[in-house]
Amino acid sequence: MNLNDIIQSAQGGAGLQNLGSEFGLTPEQTQAAVQAILPALSHGLQRAAQNPGALGGVISEMASGAHAGSYADPSQTGAAADAGTGALGQIFGGPAVTSEIAQQISRVSGLDPQVVGSLLPAVASMALGGLSHALQAQGHGEVLGQAAPETGGGGLFGSLVSAVEGAIGGGGNGDLQSGLSSLINMFAPGVAVSADHAQALDDILPK
Repeated sequence: MNLNDIIQSAQGGAGLQNLGSEFGLTPEQTQAAVQAILPALSHGLQRAAQNPGALGGVISEMASGAHAGSYADPSQTGAAADAGTGALGQIFGGPAVTSEIAQQISRVSGLDPQVVGSLLPAVASMALGGLSHALQAQGHGEVLGQAAPETGGGGLFGSLVSAVEGAIGGGGNGDLQSGLSSLINMFAPGVAVSADHAQALDDILPK
């Protein structure tokens, strides 16, 4: 499973159609946007996966439950953009970088930058909700449990970061490392990425 699989399956398979309706886009415009957004999200997530603290932040965002509705509930399509705004900070590292990413997506998709600015966090929220759902469906809910807010952070979050370090470094085995490896594998975009788009993302988000 990859990011494209997750977005295509969102809201019972109607997620993209619902996003298009919410933002006044034709199916072709919606598809062009997603084809440009997924590589950007993938690039940001894969970069985060190389940094235990950054990946821990992404997983904490997933574990918050804020994105479950974006993925599963059509009535939450409009609220997904608000839910995803904080998520973009975890994925890309800050608002300045997120703005650069949005401009690049606008250039590739041909969509107005303001539309992209609303659509990008909505797709990000949908993706994080779907990643969370997929992890639990695969029996790896322990990854999210390590970062759940009710754990009080501290020690268990430290355990999560240690497990991330093990998964990144190839060390350790255990269920947590297995779950983290499954999560990182799902960060693949699942769509074709042009060389120019990939290079621009590399320039904005160096690994």
